[in-house]
Amino acid sequence: MDAEPARGGDAAAGGGGPGERFAALLARAENGERAALLAAEVRSALMHHCGLQSCRHAKGPPRPMNRRTYRHSFLLPDGGVRLLWELEHDTGPGGGTVYALFTDREDLAVAEWDVDTAFGFAAGPPELPPGLGALGRGVEAPEGPGGEWPPGSWPSDAPGPRGAGGRAGFRRAYTESDSADHAWRLLRRAANAGATGDEMRDRLRTAIAHGITIVTRRSTVVAGRPVSWSLYEHAFLLLDGSEVSLWEIDHTRTPSGDPVCEVYTSQDAALDTAVRRIEAG
Repeated sequence: MDAEPARGGDAAAGGGGPGERFAALLARAENGERAALLAAEVRSALMHHCGLQSCRHAKGPPRPMNRRTYRHSFLLPDGGVRLLWELEHDTGPGGGTVYALFTDREDLAVAEWDVDTAFGFAAGPPELPPGLGALGRGVEAPEGPGGEWPPGSWPSDAPGPRGAGGRAGFRRAYTESDSADHAWRLLRRAANAGATGDEMRDRLRTAIAHGITIVTRRSTVVAGRPVSWSLYEHAFLLLDGSEVSLWEIDHTRTPSGDPVCEVYTSQDAALDTAVRRIEAG
């Protein structure tokens, strides 16, 4: 699979206290003035934590592109937690890195959708889970280790809303060859051997091109131990002109903590594994 591309900056790092880090976020954000008005109380924050919420990477064509969303949690003097989201991407015409800061989850989702159209997604903004937009305005972090989102409240860059068709009907640009061999190697290293079935294996023998996209990645704490997982889509173009995808989950939810790979024929099955087995503990 592709490793995550190197970043031009480091949104998670930075010297100084929480107020200084908030000032740095505002300084580089295109909408920094508006964010400063909506989250003025963060200037007096006592603690700050930043984590990568989601990311996307495409090798092209027309060129490599990246999008990352970071969740910033600020502990306020009254004991509340203020959540801010930073969107970083280089999908614009010039290819330069652009930053935006959001205080509202719904605004972030719309902005992510707008950016992600550069990756070739189906038209139409995402449908958010009920009540999700209010989280960015509250003073309490979501339940779970490190303020993680509850299972089922996926970032908008996760596979498209149920019933919305996802990427159906979109013929992507495939950049890789030796695709039948790639499919064979992917299935061979999968810990859940046989999950794809013989029919899918037979179809993949006719693959003539493929592309790999990182869909999302998360980190959490399960039973006191750090656990992370990443979801990749391996899309294949077959000899008959049809397209199929395999969904790869790489995770560290193992007794030794060593990473393993599991492969599924649907994004729902892969995400079900991530939520119910890897994160549930």
